[in-house]
Amino acid sequence: MPDKQPSFTVTFKELAVTAIKRQTRGHVILVLDSETDQVSYQSLNEVQETGFTPEDYLTIELCFKGNPKKVTVLKKGDEISNLTQTLDKYNNYTLVYPTATEADATAIKNYLNLKREKNNYSIAIFANMEGMDSSYIVNFKSEDIKISHNNETKTVSAAQYTARIAGALSGLSNSRSLTYFELKEIVDANVSIDADEAVKEGNLVIIYQDNGFKFGRAVNSLVTLTDGITEAFQKIRVVNIMDMIAGDIVSTFRQNYVGKYINNYANKKRFIGAINTYLKSLASEGLLDEANDNAVYLSYEKTKAYIEAKGVSTENMSYQDIIQYNTGSYVILDGVCSPTDCMEDLDLGFYLFQALESEEV
Repeated sequence: MPDKQPSFTVTFKELAVTAIKRQTRGHVILVLDSETDQVSYQSLNEVQETGFTPEDYLTIELCFKGNPKKVTVLKKGDEISNLTQTLDKYNNYTLVYPTATEADATAIKNYLNLKREKNNYSIAIFANMEGMDSSYIVNFKSEDIKISHNNETKTVSAAQYTARIAGALSGLSNSRSLTYFELKEIVDANVSIDADEAVKEGNLVIIYQDNGFKFGRAVNSLVTLTDGITEAFQKIRVVNIMDMIAGDIVSTFRQNYVGKYINNYANKKRFIGAINTYLKSLASEGLLDEANDNAVYLSYEKTKAYIEAKGVSTENMSYQDIIQYNTGSYVILDGVCSPTDCMEDLDLGFYLFQALESEEV
C-alpha cells in the first residue's frame, strides 16, 4: 500500500535533467520591517510611498529597477518561524531579507533546502554572510554604496542593495548573465575587494571597469564541490536554468498529468514527447546548447531495478520488455541537457610576423 502522497522527484547531475513547460523566475519576495503584510505589486506605480518608511520604499524602488514580474512585500514578524510559515504559500521566488542576521540567513538556507526537496526551487540573496556554501544562496560582499537617487547622492547598505540584485536577476533576458551587469545608478562603491578571491569564496561583488560600476562574475555561494556537483553549479545563470526546468516539469506534471492519464507505455511516450518539445524550445532560445543532446527517455536501468526490487527476474526480458513494463504509478525517466553559459572568459594569443593558417569552415 502507498505510504505517502504522490512524489515528484527531479534529480540534477551535471548531465541528467528532466523538464517541461517554460516559466521564468520573475517573482521577488522582499521581507521588510514595514507593517505592510503580504502585498504584491506588478510595478512601482502601484506602491503607495506613504505606506512605507523612506528606507523600505527605496528598497522596493531598487528592486523594480530590474523589471521583475512581481514583487511581494512580507512583514518581517517576531520569529523566523512566522516568516517561513508565510513563505509556505509561495513557490519559485527570489527572497530578499535586508535585515537578516546570520542566524536568520542560516534558518532561511535550511528552510529552502527542505523546500527544494519538495520541488520548490526558490533562492535567497543576502549580504556579507559567512558559510552559506549553497547553489541557491547568493552572497553579496560589499560595503555601503552611494547611488544617485532623485538627483541626490544617497548611501545604501549592501544588505539593502540585495534588492537591486534580485530585481536585475529577475529581469534578465535569456541572452545574458548577471556578470558585468552595469549599475548606472552607483556613484561610488568600495572596489578594493579582491574580485578573484571573492569568486573563490563564493561571493558576488561590485567591480569598476570601463568607466562604470558592474557586478563581477555572477556566482552563488557554493564552494564545496562533490561528485556530480561541479563548477557549473556555482554559476547563477546555470542553476537558474536548471531550477526553471525542474520547476516546469513538476508544475506541468501536477497540473496536467497526475490522476488524468493511465500510466501505460503510449502515454509515457506522449509525456516524453511533450518534454522533448519543451527542451527543444529552450535550446532555440539559447538556454540549452543546440549542439548537444537535450532529451529525456524511458530509463532502462531504473526500470530494471524497479522490476527486480519486486522480486521479478529480468534475465529473460528484452530491452523493450523492460521499458514497457507496468511501473504502477511511477513514470521512470532519465535525460540529458546542456544549460548554456555566457561569454565571460577570453583566451587570445597573438603571434607576431606569422601568417595565419586558414580555418576550415
